[in-house]
Amino acid sequence: MTRRLHRALLGTALAAVLVGATAPIAAADPEIEPGTDAASAAFPYPGDPESEAALVAGEDDRLTEVRTVSSLASWTASPTKSPYRLATGSAYTLVLTARSQPYTVADLLLLAPQTFVRRPDGSYLLSEHLVVESGATLNLANPGGLRLHLASDSDGFVSIVNYGGRLNIAGADGVPAAISSFDRDTERLDALTDDGRAYLRAIGGQVSLSHVRLEGLGFWSGRTGGLSLTGTDRPDAGSLHDLADSLKVGPVADQGPDIDGNKNSALGDVLPTGDLPVPTVDMDDPRYSYVSAAVADTTVTDSAFGLFVSGANGLDIRDSVFDDNIVSGLVLHRYVMNAVVETTSASGNGLDGLQLARATTGIVLSEVVANENDRNGVTISGLPLATGPSATGTSVGSYGNNSIANSQVRRNGRYGVEVIGGQNVDVLANDIAANAVGVVVRDAATEVSVVGNQVSSSHDQGIALRDGVDGAVVTGNVVSGGETSVYVRDSSAEIDQNTLEDATTHAVSFVGEVGSSSLRQNKISGRGPSAIEVGRADGLDTGGWVNDQDGWDDTTPFLVTLKRFAQPLTVLWSLLGALLLFTAVRGARSHRARRHPYLDKAPAWDPAPVQVGGARGEGPS
Repeated sequence: MTRRLHRALLGTALAAVLVGATAPIAAADPEIEPGTDAASAAFPYPGDPESEAALVAGEDDRLTEVRTVSSLASWTASPTKSPYRLATGSAYTLVLTARSQPYTVADLLLLAPQTFVRRPDGSYLLSEHLVVESGATLNLANPGGLRLHLASDSDGFVSIVNYGGRLNIAGADGVPAAISSFDRDTERLDALTDDGRAYLRAIGGQVSLSHVRLEGLGFWSGRTGGLSLTGTDRPDAGSLHDLADSLKVGPVADQGPDIDGNKNSALGDVLPTGDLPVPTVDMDDPRYSYVSAAVADTTVTDSAFGLFVSGANGLDIRDSVFDDNIVSGLVLHRYVMNAVVETTSASGNGLDGLQLARATTGIVLSEVVANENDRNGVTISGLPLATGPSATGTSVGSYGNNSIANSQVRRNGRYGVEVIGGQNVDVLANDIAANAVGVVVRDAATEVSVVGNQVSSSHDQGIALRDGVDGAVVTGNVVSGGETSVYVRDSSAEIDQNTLEDATTHAVSFVGEVGSSSLRQNKISGRGPSAIEVGRADGLDTGGWVNDQDGWDDTTPFLVTLKRFAQPLTVLWSLLGALLLFTAVRGARSHRARRHPYLDKAPAWDPAPVQVGGARGEGPS
């Protein structure tokens, strides 16, 4: 091969590899997105955003370089089949290539005797990056429990990245596999993120974690946030040859065998002119499309993110803990579908406990605990990724079919559960207490059901529906405490058969355009100016509303009532009415004591003749 041909081939392969290699990285957008709320912009991240963002970009470049070399090796006459090491930047990367047998701790001791060493206390220290290629499996386990330290200090940090292969980390009940960052100077956890920090990541492929404890990992972005599972809807294998082999086409009519003597041709080979055969893609191949993962009995603490997931299908998380992390506990970011999160805790985190960002669908949260997070306990966003034409041509459709049920959400800094846009979202039978607002549904969300929840001790509202919510159902809830039990603003909802008690202002408040909202068969008790406020609602038809308000104590002061009554027109008509009444009463009194109309005009003497002595008519003699 001439030097010119070699350089041309290298340039073509590199360009193709960059498309494949950067796709999964782009799919894991590093932005912190608690439902497009401006509060995220003011999130007090404790590290150095500028330097950490540069480190994230450096990690992207390193992984691109690894995939490029791997792809180019597969184009040679003798592809690299044994594990090899690359000098990437100021660090080394050990690449585990495809083979039938899994790589184990014992294999790592042989492959990297200087960078994977056993310490006197029985733990292991890894001081170079690991990459697991497609077709390879890495099993991290050890009898009696694995303790693995990932070097992370001022001299640099390392990572373990599963790039389309399979990563298994397993401990045992009571003896977890423990993986943590490790400052080699202090022999403690790396508490600083401004110079980067060790992390675990899967890009495509498959991941299984069972009885695992991760501590002090990750920095700045979701994909380098500690434990991250990211996939892509594009092939993530960097090799054009592998891609071509996977895209098989049917036999070409009236054509002979292809250049290899086969009846089927790959898109990477020369094809005949005329009609182009339609390829079929095996999307079940784990190297393509989404990452799949099973996480059980896993604890992630003191990391940047507890668990960050993007581009995943069939995610299963059970009996796990994501507490006390810098950003959020569990983040399902983009294109996460058909996931189950069960009996899992996400508490004490710097932003949200659990966050379902845009483009997530089919997510079931059951028996989760989200307490004492600085922002929301649970955020569920179904907003579209775009609202019009965009550079990437993203769909403007909304997302949904998500639910949270039988969970505990207490003492969070802002909202207990926040539903932002989307459709067909269920908030069912949860214990939601001591949040600023218990449940918030907003931003044109449709078909949202808030059913059977116990909402107590909210500071402001128990349940709030606002800003374009349509077709919401609020029923069977027990809402106690707070200023207002149920607040509806510029939204429509059916509020039926709830128990609303101990509010201090209104049991239910309607404000603005509330459409055909209804309020029926609710049991209302509490104390405040009014049980049901409709004065600020536009065109609300309250006919047919029947609610039990016997337990409500109206505390409206007399002066407030008088002020409400003493409107200018009301006063004018009242004065006119009083004047008419006064006139009528006076007229009635005059009628009862009638006198002759000319009584005061009678003469002072009687004109009748004076009779003296004689008979009538006889005058004096």
